[in-house]
Amino acid sequence: MEFKEELESKSVPKIKRAAAKIFKGRIEGYESLLLSSLKMLIQKPKSWQAQSEVIKAIGITGTEESLPYLKELSRQEFESTLLYRDLGFSICLLEDIAGGELNYTTSILDTSNDLLLSGVCAAILFSGYTPSSEDIVKIIESVVDRDNNEGQIITPRCYIAAACYSWPAELTTSFLDKCANSSWSSLAEIASDSLAGKRSKYVLV
Repeated sequence: MEFKEELESKSVPKIKRAAAKIFKGRIEGYESLLLSSLKMLIQKPKSWQAQSEVIKAIGITGTEESLPYLKELSRQEFESTLLYRDLGFSICLLEDIAGGELNYTTSILDTSNDLLLSGVCAAILFSGYTPSSEDIVKIIESVVDRDNNEGQIITPRCYIAAACYSWPAELTTSFLDKCANSSWSSLAEIASDSLAGKRSKYVLV
């Protein structure tokens, strides 16, 4: 196993590099080692960048075995709040996308944690998954007005606007029209592309 030594090393830089390569290459077979590394890294708050890489690697290459721990982490308080985005991303991939039903996604649509919801929306975009009509309506209702610090950060609705290019126009046009009027020019362009049925040139995930 190419990355076994690095993941077992307890070295934050080595673990970060290995996890990034596993994520990029979608290399399977490291789930248990990644989980062990994550449990060690969580004890080191300043290692949040390495934590982020490990969480994403688990989401891409892991299984439902990782879900209980990732969900446990999503309910904890972290100073490095970007971790919530990574946790939402990986939980959605491992539970909802893998299972073909957006159970976790719909369970957090009322959350006040925009970053957790951003992660879920990023996973939907990343996977190319098309939700049911009912779920599309629910997701859009949840994200349509989540525009806090838009432009400084990628808000939940940015990911959904990008995903909408292949979703039914009758369910998305009103939402995309609103996004097209965003003060952030990148979202306006993403929305305009989706309204035209074109995949955005912007790579958000």
